[in-house]
Amino acid sequence: MSKTVHPANSRTLILWGGVLAAICVVGTVAVAMRVRSLASTPVAAAAKSMKAGNLEIGATMPDIAFTAADGARHQLSEFLGAKPFTAVTFTHPDCPCAASCGKLIAEMGREGYDDVQVIGILPVDWDNKRVLTALDEQRAEGVVTYPVYQDRDGSARKLLGATRTPEMWLLDREGKVVFYGAPENTLFPGSPGHRFLLREAVDALRAGRRPEVETYKPIGCAIEGA
Repeated sequence: MSKTVHPANSRTLILWGGVLAAICVVGTVAVAMRVRSLASTPVAAAAKSMKAGNLEIGATMPDIAFTAADGARHQLSEFLGAKPFTAVTFTHPDCPCAASCGKLIAEMGREGYDDVQVIGILPVDWDNKRVLTALDEQRAEGVVTYPVYQDRDGSARKLLGATRTPEMWLLDREGKVVFYGAPENTLFPGSPGHRFLLREAVDALRAGRRPEVETYKPIGCAIEGA
């Protein structure tokens, strides 16, 4: 036997059906608007950035200042553009990690990487005779083949957020950061899996690609006071 639906009940069902449909539409619109809102918020944009000390990959390097051994004051902008790539690295002759990096940089120079200029920054005072003597010895041994300047007042270290040696920012001709961090992925050069990340980054950029590794947490010797 078929069941008869009372007209009043039929109207009620139609009314509730319309209400539920309206709720679904409103809910769908609200969700869509929320998704669009999240996608456009600064938090979502920041999640895509890659930190490079106090900077980010792709950011323009501040025009830091440093001092030569003769007391002459220099700005980073004096050096930019002379070569396609500029590597700014904090270094110290007492640090075996910095010495390891220095040997690999020297090897790069012998193998034709003359499109990279390296600027070393020493986070100690020039009055430290022992440190300067050790630096001179490394120059004589070919461990340090690049000019080394001093961050006399610590302003460059603080501005960039440097805490270790070696800690490196690789810049393109315009001064934008294209690689940051430890130049090597391990403290044991020659060990299985060892990678010279600076060289890899330059090779990729030469080929028109972004480096496979754009940042690597500094793993060298701690800078005193940083």
